[in-house]
Formats: sequence, C-alpha cells, structure tokens
Amino acid sequence: MNRDYETFSGLMLERYFKRVLIENAGFYPHRKLVGPQGGKIEIDIVAENELEDTATFFEVKRRAENIDLAVLETKAAVFLRATGEFKGYALSYKGLSMADM
Repeated sequence: MNRDYETFSGLMLERYFKRVLIENAGFYPHRKLVGPQGGKIEIDIVAENELEDTATFFEVKRRAENIDLAVLETKAAVFLRATGEFKGYALSYKGLSMADM
C-alpha cells in the first residue's frame, strides 16, 4: 500500500511541476521519457524553450536529498545520443522536490 502512495504522489508532483513550467517559465514539457531497459533511463521532465534554444532535464522526487544530478546528466546523455534532439541548445539539469512548491 505504501508503494502505491509513493507512486501516486510522485506522479502528482511531476504533474504539478509540468503545469508550473508551462504557466510561469515559458517551457514546453515533453512527455516522460523511459528507456528500453525497463525504465532505467527514466527522465521525469524534459522542458524545451524553442525561442531561446534551451532545454532543461528535471528529476522530480518528493524528498530533495533523493535527487542525484550526476545520474540525471548520465540519463540525459543517453537520451541525447539516442534521439539527436536539442543540437545547439543550451542544456541544464535541475532537481525538483516538495521543497520547491
């Protein structure tokens, strides 16, 4: 039962931050990205600003101490190699948690 709550609350937190990015930051969030190895390269939010040629990769966790930006950068590198997206874009990596609400 606790796992169900963690999954649900994590999804709701991602949904919240996507809405904030759209409304306040001018970003367009892409879909959640999941790799072929059962989600081992899951990236919670990829937000693109086409006007400024920027893309930000976000890791969303309920607790800030569970965010590992080095792991996020590794996942993003796999995504970028596999898709070829965001060539020439300025890239950034951020963590979001309940503390950022």
